Amino acid sequence: MKNKRKIKSIVIGIIAALAIFIILGAVTVLIPNKFYIRMTPIHFYDYIFLVFTSILSGVYIGLWHYTRNTVSKCSYAATGGAIGGFFSFGCALCNKLLIFILGTSAVALYFIPIQLYLGVLSMILLGYAVYKQHKFLSMGALG
Repeated sequence: MKNKRKIKSIVIGIIAALAIFIILGAVTVLIPNKFYIRMTPIHFYDYIFLVFTSILSGVYIGLWHYTRNTVSKCSYAATGGAIGGFFSFGCALCNKLLIFILGTSAVALYFIPIQLYLGVLSMILLGYAVYKQHKFLSMGALG
Protein backbone atom coordinates (compact mmCIF):
# COMPACT_ATOMS: atom_id res chain seq x y z
CA MET A 1 0.00 0.00 0.00
CA LYS A 2 2.78 2.41 0.96
CA ASN A 3 4.79 1.49 -2.15
CA LYS A 4 1.75 2.14 -4.39
CA ARG A 5 1.30 5.57 -2.78
CA LYS A 6 4.98 6.35 -3.30
CA ILE A 7 4.83 5.42 -7.00
CA LYS A 8 1.66 7.47 -7.45
CA SER A 9 3.37 10.49 -5.83
CA ILE A 10 6.39 10.11 -8.13
CA VAL A 11 4.15 9.94 -11.21
CA ILE A 12 2.19 13.00 -10.05
CA GLY A 13 5.44 14.91 -9.50
CA ILE A 14 6.75 14.01 -12.98
CA ILE A 15 3.48 14.97 -14.67
CA ALA A 16 3.36 18.24 -12.71
CA ALA A 17 6.96 19.10 -13.67
CA LEU A 18 6.28 18.42 -17.35
CA ALA A 19 3.03 20.40 -17.30
CA ILE A 20 4.70 23.35 -15.57
CA PHE A 21 7.57 23.25 -18.06
CA ILE A 22 5.29 23.16 -21.10
CA ILE A 23 2.74 25.73 -19.88
CA LEU A 24 5.21 28.27 -18.49
CA GLY A 25 7.61 27.69 -21.38
CA ALA A 26 4.86 28.39 -23.91
CA VAL A 27 3.44 31.43 -22.09
CA THR A 28 6.89 33.02 -21.72
CA VAL A 29 7.85 32.03 -25.31
CA LEU A 30 10.88 30.08 -24.12
CA ILE A 31 9.18 27.33 -26.10
CA PRO A 32 8.51 29.09 -29.42
CA ASN A 33 4.86 29.23 -30.44
CA LYS A 34 2.53 31.33 -32.58
CA PHE A 35 0.18 32.34 -29.75
CA TYR A 36 2.48 34.59 -27.72
CA ILE A 37 5.09 37.22 -28.54
CA ARG A 38 7.95 38.16 -26.24
CA MET A 39 9.04 41.80 -26.11
CA THR A 40 12.28 41.34 -24.17
CA PRO A 41 15.30 39.29 -25.22
CA ILE A 42 15.72 35.74 -23.95
CA HIS A 43 18.83 35.11 -21.86
CA PHE A 44 20.48 31.74 -21.27
CA TYR A 45 19.56 31.86 -17.58
CA ASP A 46 15.86 32.12 -18.46
CA TYR A 47 16.00 28.50 -19.63
CA ILE A 48 17.89 27.50 -16.47
CA PHE A 49 15.24 29.11 -14.27
CA LEU A 50 12.44 27.49 -16.31
CA VAL A 51 13.99 24.03 -15.95
CA PHE A 52 14.74 24.40 -12.23
CA THR A 53 11.33 25.93 -11.48
CA SER A 54 9.66 23.01 -13.26
CA ILE A 55 11.78 20.31 -11.62
CA LEU A 56 11.66 21.73 -8.08
CA SER A 57 7.93 22.45 -8.33
CA GLY A 58 7.29 18.91 -9.60
CA VAL A 59 9.37 17.40 -6.80
CA TYR A 60 7.57 19.53 -4.23
CA ILE A 61 4.14 18.60 -5.62
CA GLY A 62 5.08 14.92 -5.53
CA LEU A 63 6.31 15.20 -1.95
CA TRP A 64 3.27 17.25 -1.03
CA HIS A 65 1.00 14.54 -2.42
CA TYR A 66 2.88 11.88 -0.49
CA THR A 67 2.71 13.84 2.78
CA ARG A 68 -0.65 15.54 2.19
CA ASN A 69 -2.24 14.52 5.48
CA THR A 70 0.60 15.69 7.69
CA VAL A 71 1.30 18.96 9.48
CA SER A 72 4.74 19.79 8.08
CA LYS A 73 4.24 21.88 4.95
CA CYS A 74 6.28 24.59 3.25
CA SER A 75 3.50 25.78 0.96
CA TYR A 76 4.32 29.48 1.35
CA ALA A 77 7.96 28.98 0.41
CA ALA A 78 7.03 26.72 -2.52
CA THR A 79 4.32 29.07 -3.79
CA GLY A 80 6.57 32.11 -3.44
CA GLY A 81 9.39 30.29 -5.20
CA ALA A 82 7.17 29.17 -8.07
CA ILE A 83 5.63 32.61 -8.59
CA GLY A 84 9.01 34.30 -8.28
CA GLY A 85 10.43 31.78 -10.72
CA PHE A 86 7.74 32.64 -13.25
CA PHE A 87 8.45 36.36 -12.88
CA SER A 88 12.20 35.73 -13.20
CA PHE A 89 12.10 34.17 -16.67
CA GLY A 90 8.92 35.72 -18.01
CA CYS A 91 8.78 38.79 -20.24
CA ALA A 92 8.38 41.65 -17.79
CA LEU A 93 6.94 43.98 -20.42
CA CYS A 94 4.36 41.36 -21.44
CA ASN A 95 3.18 40.83 -17.87
CA LYS A 96 -0.05 42.77 -17.43
CA LEU A 97 0.04 42.51 -13.63
CA LEU A 98 3.51 44.07 -13.40
CA ILE A 99 2.56 46.82 -15.84
CA PHE A 100 -0.63 47.52 -13.89
CA ILE A 101 1.14 47.69 -10.52
CA LEU A 102 4.40 49.41 -11.49
CA GLY A 103 3.84 50.96 -14.89
CA THR A 104 5.91 50.41 -18.03
CA SER A 105 8.72 52.77 -17.06
CA ALA A 106 9.21 51.30 -13.59
CA VAL A 107 9.17 47.76 -14.95
CA ALA A 108 11.81 48.60 -17.55
CA LEU A 109 13.92 50.65 -15.16
CA TYR A 110 13.67 48.68 -11.91
CA PHE A 111 12.20 45.21 -12.42
CA ILE A 112 14.03 43.91 -15.50
CA PRO A 113 17.50 44.44 -13.95
CA ILE A 114 16.58 42.39 -10.85
CA GLN A 115 15.03 39.42 -12.67
CA LEU A 116 18.26 37.41 -12.39
CA TYR A 117 18.38 37.93 -8.61
CA LEU A 118 14.68 37.14 -8.31
CA GLY A 119 15.34 33.87 -10.12
CA VAL A 120 18.13 32.92 -7.73
CA LEU A 121 15.97 33.80 -4.72
CA SER A 122 13.08 31.78 -6.15
CA MET A 123 15.26 28.71 -6.64
CA ILE A 124 16.47 29.04 -3.04
CA LEU A 125 12.85 29.18 -1.80
CA LEU A 126 11.79 26.18 -3.88
CA GLY A 127 14.91 24.27 -2.83
CA TYR A 128 14.17 25.06 0.82
CA ALA A 129 10.58 23.83 0.48
CA VAL A 130 11.75 20.57 -1.13
CA TYR A 131 14.47 20.17 1.51
CA LYS A 132 12.00 20.64 4.38
CA GLN A 133 9.54 18.13 2.91
CA HIS A 134 12.33 15.61 2.30
CA LYS A 135 13.73 16.17 5.80
CA PHE A 136 10.27 15.53 7.24
CA LEU A 137 10.13 12.22 5.36
CA SER A 138 13.67 11.19 6.29
CA MET A 139 12.87 11.70 9.98
CA GLY A 140 10.62 8.69 9.61
CA ALA A 141 7.30 10.45 9.74
CA LEU A 142 5.88 8.50 6.82
CA GLY A 143 8.86 6.94 5.19
